[in-house]
Amino acid sequence: MGAARVEVLRGVDLEVARSELLFLRGASGAGKTTLLYILAGLERPDSGEVFMKGEGECAERSLYDLKRRHQAQLRNVQVGYVFQHYCLLPDLSALENVCLPAMIAGCCQRQHATALLERVGLGDRRHHRPTELSGGEQQRVAIARSLVNDPEILFADEPTGNLDSVTGSGVMGTLLEIARETKKTLIVVTHDSTLAALGDRQLELTDGRIVG
Repeated sequence: MGAARVEVLRGVDLEVARSELLFLRGASGAGKTTLLYILAGLERPDSGEVFMKGEGECAERSLYDLKRRHQAQLRNVQVGYVFQHYCLLPDLSALENVCLPAMIAGCCQRQHATALLERVGLGDRRHHRPTELSGGEQQRVAIARSLVNDPEILFADEPTGNLDSVTGSGVMGTLLEIARETKKTLIVVTHDSTLAALGDRQLELTDGRIVG
């Protein structure tokens, strides 16, 4: 007997403007993270397409029509991702974690990474490993890491989900401030309606559909 098919997203049609700060909110299981993963190129959909306006070979093409190496290049250079659980490498310092995407791209600049850590208030913690940092500090490292390749789009999946309200508010404030200053497109998944109200637009997902 085969496994039952689970339909997570249903007829989602979404357009996000350049430099827009968009919040996707909804209850647990609504499909928010799945949608974010698909938009970011982390999870291939069963049907449908994702278009990103870019330059050169990736311009005006469906993300999932690109060859795998071009998808990987796009994810590394044009996209920054902030995970709920930080996803920092435990054996690397904060500075080395921030440098990692740039090292993969072959253009690591420690001075730039250091400047990003200073921008998120962690210049004096750059040589500390994740276990020596608080949850809020680890998330700030993750934000700096997402910015190191100067991506056009930032994705954040419940970036304050593991933080207390005060720390979470500070982390979200930093993320929004940087996105506005650098005119980056920011797409955030959250269940918190208060945080969602801080963006330019908010949409709600219910049972895999955008309802408002």
